[in-house]
Amino acid sequence: MTWEDKLEKITSRTVPLYAMIVLLVIFANPSWTSCLIGIIFVAAGEALRFWATGHLRKNEELTTSGPYAHMQSPLYFGSFIIATGLCIMARNPVIWILMTLIFFKSYIPRKQEREWGRLERMFGEDFLKYKREVPYFFPPRIEPYPEGAKHLWSFAATIENTEHQTAIAVFLIVFFIFVRLL
Repeated sequence: MTWEDKLEKITSRTVPLYAMIVLLVIFANPSWTSCLIGIIFVAAGEALRFWATGHLRKNEELTTSGPYAHMQSPLYFGSFIIATGLCIMARNPVIWILMTLIFFKSYIPRKQEREWGRLERMFGEDFLKYKREVPYFFPPRIEPYPEGAKHLWSFAATIENTEHQTAIAVFLIVFFIFVRLL
């Protein structure tokens, strides 16, 4: 991904997210306990995202292996868990409430509308069946989607899907919250 591609992702919809991250760090009031509890959430969310991106084959096939066999959007759910962990670390319930409202009332419905339309055009009835049988987030399917692909996790896919860059950004936010602790 070139710098031009990255700059195109900065929109009126992403600027509030970046602003909330900056405010979260500026107004962070971490404690050792909040950092310990929060880092568990952050690690769990990032682990879910790594697992998901290792199965994701964008625009090649309907991804139904790994965590996608249990929920439609493990990447978004992992991001929500990470954000929750960062807010716990920073001891900032106000940002968490704002983030949760924006996430579930604006971001997720917009993503669903755009992605479901694209996936339906690309994969037709296969996607519609998957959408009916696999929850978006809650409650996750206990048994894997029976018609799901059986791909193994791939580190190369994780790198191709640039999750390492997301992990670096998350690490930097964690670092800046820890700096506020000292």
